[in-house]
Amino acid sequence: MATLNNITGALLIDATAAFLNGAGLGVGEDKNKVIPKTFREKVNNRAEEVPYVSAQAWRRWLRDTTNEENSWNPSVLRAIGEGSDKGTTNKIATELNPVDFPEDDLFGYMKAGSKNEESIQRASPFKTSILKGIKNMRTVNNDEAFVHLKEGTPLPYSTKFYSTHLEGFFNLEYYRLGVFDNLGSKQELGSELIIAHADKLIQTTLGGKFTRFELKNAEESRKRNAAGLLKGLAFLRGGAKQAAFGADVAPKVLIIAGMESANPIFNNLFIGKGEKPALNIELLTQLAKDYQQKLATPIYIGIRSGYLQNETEIQSMGDAFVIGSPIEVVNQFTEKYLKHG
Repeated sequence: MATLNNITGALLIDATAAFLNGAGLGVGEDKNKVIPKTFREKVNNRAEEVPYVSAQAWRRWLRDTTNEENSWNPSVLRAIGEGSDKGTTNKIATELNPVDFPEDDLFGYMKAGSKNEESIQRASPFKTSILKGIKNMRTVNNDEAFVHLKEGTPLPYSTKFYSTHLEGFFNLEYYRLGVFDNLGSKQELGSELIIAHADKLIQTTLGGKFTRFELKNAEESRKRNAAGLLKGLAFLRGGAKQAAFGADVAPKVLIIAGMESANPIFNNLFIGKGEKPALNIELLTQLAKDYQQKLATPIYIGIRSGYLQNETEIQSMGDAFVIGSPIEVVNQFTEKYLKHG
């Protein structure tokens, strides 16, 4: 069996009659119209408007949900540097502390140094796509409404919203959790943090200016943080305009697998040809075969009952797959591969 270095996966969110990520006001249009994020894609030789949620937006949902579900202290994003006490700074950073804040270990951070300050940067071990509407199941609509004043003429306003199913994929570089590299100008751990947590770190010099720091309890910490992230994915919540266009963004389909390589292979897995979305079983089976030597676990497929068009066929897939609800497969995966303590 391959080594579990990465946890890769995909998710599908039910976004029928939703507005989850705003793009502000329409340029050159009526300034009373609020629009969601969309991009143009060519389908059958015509440009089609595709609703999407930015990676930044849904990662924020996930950070908040993960902190809440695991009772973790959030690594707060705040103004730093000269002028921060007056709110005039143009620099921001989180706690920059992956030892005490799992969020920083999972999602990374950056602080640009100035003058004699050191620059600190940890590329996010958790990589994601945007969430985009699947083909043949995406429409954009207008909600026309009025604000009724106590006196005078009601004021009209308009909101564009969409009906679609949003798919995305991700990869967690599991092997990097609890491990921090300082190489020349690329410093993942600041000098003050190294001194403050010297008793928790193993320091290894890998040649020249390359020093690696690893938590003494790295294996336990790695499993705990990865399990916490998957729990956050299973219970994902967030999104804009929930008061007017409420949507449950917890994944209706969640696919996860452990891999040796960092290939985010579970992309474009969903088909929109019937009344409900369908999972491309042929493609998923092909991926399981092609990446057999790289897969460190079976492929776990979590589906909400009644959501997919071909649910019956999915339930009868072979031994390379584990089928359950999204929350069930996260619990099973965590119990088998990420149990700690």
